[in-house]
Amino acid sequence: MIEVRNEFRVPADPGTVYDYLLQLEQVGHCIPGAQVGPAGHDGAHPAEIAVKLGPMRFNYRGSVRLEDRVEPERKATLMADVREARGQGSAKARMEMSVEGEDNGARVVTRTEVQMTGRAASMGRGVIDDVAARMVDDMAACVTQRLGSQPQPAAAAAPQQPLGGLRLMLRVLWGKLFKRRR
Repeated sequence: MIEVRNEFRVPADPGTVYDYLLQLEQVGHCIPGAQVGPAGHDGAHPAEIAVKLGPMRFNYRGSVRLEDRVEPERKATLMADVREARGQGSAKARMEMSVEGEDNGARVVTRTEVQMTGRAASMGRGVIDDVAARMVDDMAACVTQRLGSQPQPAAAAAPQQPLGGLRLMLRVLWGKLFKRRR
């Protein structure tokens, strides 16, 4: 099991940020390579995500659902269960999220537990941590753009392209080099 912790800030009202983050279809547009469909009768949303690392491309399909929410505290738990479209790999994730008020907006704190199998799991914890952190960074930038300025109508939101291997590897390397210099 891998645990990933992230935190980001959005210059918007904490209640607005919390409500937006619970609209899984909208947030799906902010995650590189992801698409989230409308909830079914059981509350689960069909979900797909594609990540490309050099010659390897991982396409996962499954579902994501809101398992629990505590409105007054602006906390929620999301569950994802996906399988590789072509391959033996799978991933299960449980994300706990909280949105707290700050002077100039909201602070979002996440803690995610991930269980992975298959080729992606063999890449090692360091790569998975870095990929997860970069995906959260991209999602945070998108949420900030949508809520921190003029929100875009849902029809204008185009799905994100898969996170490309070269771009991702350069960002991971840059992050590793930058962390070492601190």
